[in-house]
Amino acid sequence: MAVRGRHRRYQPNRINRASLTVTAGGAGMALPLIGTGVAHAADVDTWNKVAACESTSRWHVNTGNGFYGGLQFAQSTWEAYGGPRYAARADLATKDQQIAVAEKVLDGQGPGAWPVCSVRAGLTQGGDTPDIQPAGTTKTPKKTPKTSVQDVQPQTTPQSRAGTAEMYTVVHGDTLSEIAESQEVKGGWRGLYAANRKAIGADPDLILPGQRLALRGRTATTTEPASTPKATPESTPKSTPGKTSSDRDEQATSSRSLVAPVSAATGTPYRKAGASWSKGYHTGVDFAVPTGTSVKSVAAGQVVSAGWEGSFGYQVVVRHADGRYSQYAHLSAIAVKDGQSVGAGQRIGRSGSTGNSTGPHLHFEVRTGPGFGSDIDPVAYLRAGGVRI
Repeated sequence: MAVRGRHRRYQPNRINRASLTVTAGGAGMALPLIGTGVAHAADVDTWNKVAACESTSRWHVNTGNGFYGGLQFAQSTWEAYGGPRYAARADLATKDQQIAVAEKVLDGQGPGAWPVCSVRAGLTQGGDTPDIQPAGTTKTPKKTPKTSVQDVQPQTTPQSRAGTAEMYTVVHGDTLSEIAESQEVKGGWRGLYAANRKAIGADPDLILPGQRLALRGRTATTTEPASTPKATPESTPKSTPGKTSSDRDEQATSSRSLVAPVSAATGTPYRKAGASWSKGYHTGVDFAVPTGTSVKSVAAGQVVSAGWEGSFGYQVVVRHADGRYSQYAHLSAIAVKDGQSVGAGQRIGRSGSTGNSTGPHLHFEVRTGPGFGSDIDPVAYLRAGGVRI
């Protein structure tokens, strides 16, 4: 059954961070502190990977959502496992001190204390003892300004540094056409293919995850590939290399005024009531999609915000010609920057589970203004633009 996530504004996320309540038998009784041994250890490299997943390696982050530091400790967990001996909160402690406390959490709760990121980072209880020195003095973090898209590196993918990368690493679901469009490659997919023909091979439709493509090589301005595979008279109808059948269906859809942000059914509906949301209801609609799914702008417009936004995690907000604003939240990667113009159907990022999220999904809103609280029915808006949901 698909995971149906939803966002919560500045309320603790109970399943996505190192925040499992320190209780026994569900009775609310605090567990005793675990000893100082590290029988179930993990090396520093593994903890770095967990931090990259949980907080994009910001060891002193405090967004006000109830989770602190690079490993996103809940305050109760930090206190129960001896954190106050180093600092009042995890974000005020050093990296080594946070790892020292995390070792105790790992020993007491296991990798499940970080249910999503432990899997991605390969965190287990049988690793090497980390080379850390937690006895040092605590650090007072500098106040972190709101990050711009240049600082945002979710999952350290090239897409998160749009407009600056000279190389691009192919991920699952990419096509040459999408890469050329999102990275603004001169000559389009043909130029991209010509610059990377040796790496790609004879078939421009076949690119593989992990391949690194040159975006701005000398030959990238070429409008025709060195050699184009010839089609036989009996071949299927013409198609654009780099485009899948679903891409062509979406291209046909884009002839209408709007396109869907992702190809998926809706999950948590708009205006669903509940105490989980600060307005008392869900201000958008959720699409249950796995992390890494391409997220596309529903219409042409201009990016007014691209970066971290509290409980929404990494998000993009686009202003459209009709005066409406669309929001795409909980992203794992961002492919655009503030002020950039985008087209209908252009990829602006990839879905994820950042911020206050109970699982991978896309939170999508339509607003009359750029900020929270000016929401309108996003499904009705898309349907009015010809999108079938």
